Amino acid sequence: MNVLPLVLYGAAGVAYAIHFARRHPQAGRIATTLLIFAALAHTFVIGMQTMEVRHVPFANPSRAVSTFVWLLALSYLYLEVTTDERAMGVFIMPILIGLQTIPALSPGVERMDPVLDSPWFWVHVSSLLFAYASCALAGVLGLTYMVQFKEIKKKHLGYFYTRLPSLQTLDVMNSRAVAVGCAKRGVLFKRTAYNFVSLAHDEGAVDRALEVLDESLRDAAR
Repeated sequence: MNVLPLVLYGAAGVAYAIHFARRHPQAGRIATTLLIFAALAHTFVIGMQTMEVRHVPFANPSRAVSTFVWLLALSYLYLEVTTDERAMGVFIMPILIGLQTIPALSPGVERMDPVLDSPWFWVHVSSLLFAYASCALAGVLGLTYMVQFKEIKKKHLGYFYTRLPSLQTLDVMNSRAVAVGCAKRGVLFKRTAYNFVSLAHDEGAVDRALEVLDESLRDAAR
């Protein structure tokens, strides 16, 4: 199931590259449309996997990467739609395509554990992945800002200057990405504090949570 989103992400990446190279408005609209379809297809895949295991699929490292890709795509689409700026797609799509290749080639098997049935547990992890996706997006925007600023400072108005967003637009996009990431981290910290207080009264739940975390780290290290 992860192959379809990968194919659509790849098609969107090609369209974004054409738009970036030629600055053709129609290519940009096609790229956005393809990315929306890719995100919808990915949403369907995540939904099917969620119904299968009864929680957001993240207990398996491969599916956790897929969920991260989905959240990163949604975060970028939010910035693109709110700013009407498509130039950053050529930098974001390789990340989406590269990471989505992992679950497409190695789907893995989701572990079933009672601790994963808690809705607050997957809300906690989903908020964490969403915050990381927003921060990753902000990091790419920050690097792009530095490239654009360097070209302007050197008065070398070349290839990237005419294609990258203005510094003001990059600043707005970066601020929104950071704001979304910080908001999610705030929800995460509040939820974490509540979970620790709740788990403190259930030693069995603590042991199961630590066991799941240990197994996930071992799988990721292989």
